[in-house]
Amino acid sequence: MPRVNIAAEADLIEQLENEAKKRGYTIYSLTNAALKALLKLLKEGEDANTLESLVDYYTISKALDIVPVTSWFLENLTKLAYEKDNKQYENMCEEVGEQIGSFLRSKASTLDELFDFYNAIKIALPIRNVSIKNTGDMIEFRITGTGFSLISTLCAGKIFSKIAEEYDLSIQDVDVVPGGIVTIKAKANLK
Repeated sequence: MPRVNIAAEADLIEQLENEAKKRGYTIYSLTNAALKALLKLLKEGEDANTLESLVDYYTISKALDIVPVTSWFLENLTKLAYEKDNKQYENMCEEVGEQIGSFLRSKASTLDELFDFYNAIKIALPIRNVSIKNTGDMIEFRITGTGFSLISTLCAGKIFSKIAEEYDLSIQDVDVVPGGIVTIKAKANLK
């Protein structure tokens, strides 16, 4: 098979060469692996930027020990857990929010950095949209695509509230609507 030259930024190639040497790869094998992955995404109709988002999502999934399951499974599991002990269920949701919030704070120290981080990986998340509205001293977050039932959306509301608290926000109101819509109103804690 003939070889071709591919243009890339010099700094990027230098970093790739360094990483290849550390791990015993050749530039040829690494570029082929990357190009194969990109080609698969493009053939699936995805955008080229999806590859980087998937790498970021993989890193988060690995760090948080996330196990992929279907939304159908999660919806039914949340229903069973809530029916068994709704207070314990809500506590578990809050604990998950604390874990995720702590992890996110280690990756993004400000809300602006958090939203940059979200924008980098949102294509790989089941969350459809996150919007922010600043109204004077209040900040309103609207998150859509967080579940289907009221029970799973309630859990999502608790998770996102704890994430917001990790960013020094004082939660004033949380509204959840079946179908996966969470609205959180918060105030910044002034230090």
